[in-house]
Amino acid sequence: MRLCVLIILGFCVLFGCSKIDFILQSSSPSSILNDVTSYAVSGDSVEYINEALIKNIGAANKGDDVKFLLKVVVSEENIKTSIDTNQVTTSVQYNINISYELITISDSCSNVIKDYKIKFTHYPKSAGYNFGTDNALREIYKRNINENVISFKSFIENKNIQKCLNEN
Repeated sequence: MRLCVLIILGFCVLFGCSKIDFILQSSSPSSILNDVTSYAVSGDSVEYINEALIKNIGAANKGDDVKFLLKVVVSEENIKTSIDTNQVTTSVQYNINISYELITISDSCSNVIKDYKIKFTHYPKSAGYNFGTDNALREIYKRNINENVISFKSFIENKNIQKCLNEN
């Protein structure tokens, strides 16, 4: 009887796990900007953009390795879009403008300038400090900034800057 139960249990486990795919995670393809870019970031909430730049592009280790200078200017505007009768804000629209300027150190390529606008609305749950609401806002902010940096990186990769660097 025990053998029959073990066989049925083994069959159920094998059949139940048959749809599981094991994927070997490979490293992402290398970008021309990875680990050869120095940053100059100014404006509002620079800690979020710094974190996203280092995460997605990396940082140059030495002065000799630097091929690009990326100037980033961040400006933020908060608009209270809905105010209750007791003057408590029920929704806040965030407008974030990010301007990128990529400069080659060797001046072999023309500067690449790109502007992005991010808009999102946040619905705070209380008038004062609320850990959950503030943490949710921080995560939304980080996610939008990170997606923006990824978008800029793919824009640069499509510009084919490697070609002009190799000409010199």
